Amino acid sequence: MTSRSNSFSNFSESSYDYDDKEQSTVPTSDRDEPLNPGHRNNSFNGLLGFTFGSKKMRKKKPFCQEKAIVGLALFVIAFVGMNWWMLSRIQNSGRASRVEFRFLEDNSSTLSIREELLRLGLGKGRKPQKTIYARLLAKAAHSLAEGQKKSEPKDLWAEPYFVASSWKPCAEQRQWLPSEGKNGYIIVTANGGINQQRVAVCNIVAIARLLDATLVLPRFLYSSVWKDVSQFGDIYQEEHFIDYLKPDIRVVRELPQELQSLDLEAIGSLVTDADVVKEAKPGFYKKYILPILHKNRVVHFLGFGNRLASDPLPPQVQM
Repeated sequence: MTSRSNSFSNFSESSYDYDDKEQSTVPTSDRDEPLNPGHRNNSFNGLLGFTFGSKKMRKKKPFCQEKAIVGLALFVIAFVGMNWWMLSRIQNSGRASRVEFRFLEDNSSTLSIREELLRLGLGKGRKPQKTIYARLLAKAAHSLAEGQKKSEPKDLWAEPYFVASSWKPCAEQRQWLPSEGKNGYIIVTANGGINQQRVAVCNIVAIARLLDATLVLPRFLYSSVWKDVSQFGDIYQEEHFIDYLKPDIRVVRELPQELQSLDLEAIGSLVTDADVVKEAKPGFYKKYILPILHKNRVVHFLGFGNRLASDPLPPQVQM
């Protein structure tokens, strides 16, 4: 009991000591004047000052945002103006250095580059223009001048390695017989630019081989986009085309007389791009086009843009 009472008394004394220390840390002014009205007024004024300051800060933020927007707009205008100025300079320089090629009288395959250099001011000791076109033109003139002085070496196109000269391309090794073209005739009128027309010609050759049909020389549709009036004979050598494909398919210049008078659309032999899926597989042509050939002896593909898949194709068709 005595130890417990001593502990309790010690705890009480330590509590009182802690309260005294806490009171001693409080400023004397606060203890002496706890209800001073001036102190409250100062605190209230400080609170109002903080409120007014925050309002001023809020007023400054929109102003800063307006300055940022104006600065961004000026930057965009300057950027667009600089691009327009540079583009106009490029266009003007291109117009100023426009080339008009003229053929020489003695050699129609050689361009009069020397006259062009003089016209552009690159001759007579003048400093050449610092453009890619001028440098290329000067190099071309130099090459032509060297070619006129010395003849072309005889072994220029000869194979430098004797072993390689005996090699034969794999594409020349045909292990199949030519197509007889007995199932009918195929006509194609290719649409698009020259590259699309080239792909259409390659695809129609593969289709003729696949269906064992005779191919009529292709035709090209006039496109209002490309405005190219060239026909097949203007781009390809027709005789070489026919002779080169003899080991693969049979090619003729036109339909037989008995088939020329047929209305192909009326008899169902006109096949457009809407009738053939894009990149159709060989099975599609065997299932839907071959019966038309057997029935009408002729099929006309109109358009024929990317209408044959590259894979899977038999090896004799891929070659």
